[in-house]
Amino acid sequence: MRIRPALVTLAAVVLTAVGCGQAPEAAFVLHQKTSELSDASRGAVEKELLNKFGTPHQLVAWQKFPFDYGASGENLVTGRNLYMRHCLHCHGVSGDGNGPTARFLNPQPRDYRLGKFKFTSTKSGLKPRRDDLREIVKQGIPGTTMPSFVLLPESELNAIVEYVRWLSARGEYEQKLVATLVGEGGGEKDISRRVNKDGESREAILKGLADFIAKDFVEEAAIAAGDVADSWVAADADENLILPSIARAGLDAKTGLPTDESLHKGRELYVSKKAKCMDCHGPGGLGDGVLTEQFWKIPGTTPEQEYAEPGLHDDWGNVQKPRNLTKGQYRGGRRPVDLFRRVYAGIKGTQMPAFGGTALTDEEIWHLVNYVLMLPHQKTSPAAKHPEKPSVASTGG
Repeated sequence: MRIRPALVTLAAVVLTAVGCGQAPEAAFVLHQKTSELSDASRGAVEKELLNKFGTPHQLVAWQKFPFDYGASGENLVTGRNLYMRHCLHCHGVSGDGNGPTARFLNPQPRDYRLGKFKFTSTKSGLKPRRDDLREIVKQGIPGTTMPSFVLLPESELNAIVEYVRWLSARGEYEQKLVATLVGEGGGEKDISRRVNKDGESREAILKGLADFIAKDFVEEAAIAAGDVADSWVAADADENLILPSIARAGLDAKTGLPTDESLHKGRELYVSKKAKCMDCHGPGGLGDGVLTEQFWKIPGTTPEQEYAEPGLHDDWGNVQKPRNLTKGQYRGGRRPVDLFRRVYAGIKGTQMPAFGGTALTDEEIWHLVNYVLMLPHQKTSPAAKHPEKPSVASTGG
């Protein structure tokens, strides 16, 4: 049975604050960029989101997206209920990473609305596979307040994953709609500038926007939705899964541990201009590289502005501390193949770049992975000088 793109009517979810009576009814929050549009433009975005996604209490299972809604929408409803119970307090009703406990957490909970997720098994620029999100929900993220939900049944894990994907699609779709309207001059600041500096009539500007919304906005919105849907389809395509072309290189045939030669090659790559790992992670892997001390430009600002704090920043505007590799704590998984994928595709939404395909060969990535996995177990720190061969007590694997 196919779900028609209509409302899936749900029983109201009552969120009760212990000791404080009944909390306000859950509602999706618009992105800050949406609030900066003119009234008519903002209204067009709000109407589109309501028609295509509904409210937290009346969800729309829009068939445009490749999500598992269930035969009659029950999977979306189950995912919503589980999300409200387990995830809302950190990630917020809208998936904006701004739940009631978020302000107490560091790092900040993920804001799904950019359509970006850091830890994936997919190639650079692509969204996560279902399996990637399921593993994060199941295992949690070490070194953060994201807990493990390993005790949840598989069916509930899958329902949460589908709802997170749905929330992410809603947020990304909203941002694409806003970008379309801003491109047509629908931002309130742009309108004021055209009136005050260019001498245009506000009435004429608003009429032009109204004509665009009436005639062309629906078509542009459909294109935006198609782009978002296609990106989720691509994420689960087999050809976009990162699989090393060779087995893990540099291992001793008898012990199964990395050889001194492999560790030496990994160290050389780590400090080289080719990989530049040291610039962020520091010479000893402590996360104290020189790039953590400079003030970076804020992307997309006109005129160009710098962040208020020095150091790397992610796409959500948060300070991004490079991993201290000597702790042996890897947020995206500690299997060798997990680290291979981090180097190959980078960490999406951050300044950790991708090296796979062109910058480094698969064999070089394996040597680098071997070296990184050794760092928590080294006898002496290589921070001051770069030894010809690192001294090793044992290796992680």
